[in-house]
Amino acid sequence: MPHSLRAKLSGLRYKGIITDKDYQRLRRALDIEKGVQDAIAEIEEQRKSIHISVFEYNGLLLALDIIRKHTGDE
Repeated sequence: MPHSLRAKLSGLRYKGIITDKDYQRLRRALDIEKGVQDAIAEIEEQRKSIHISVFEYNGLLLALDIIRKHTGDE
C-alpha cells in the first residue's frame, strides 16, 4: 500500500516535516484506532449471535455505547 497513511507519515518523517517522536505517536494512534475498530466489529458480531442471553446482549450494547461515546462515533 504505497499510498497508505503510514507510508505518508513515513515520507513526512523522512523529509523532516515531522519528528521521529511525532511519527511514533501517530503510528501508535493508528494502531490503537485499528484495535478499537476491530473490537467494535467483534462486539457487533457477538451481538448478532443467537446463543447469548438478554443480559449478555444488553452488556454488549452498553459496551458499544461506551466505546462510541469515547471515540466520537455516536
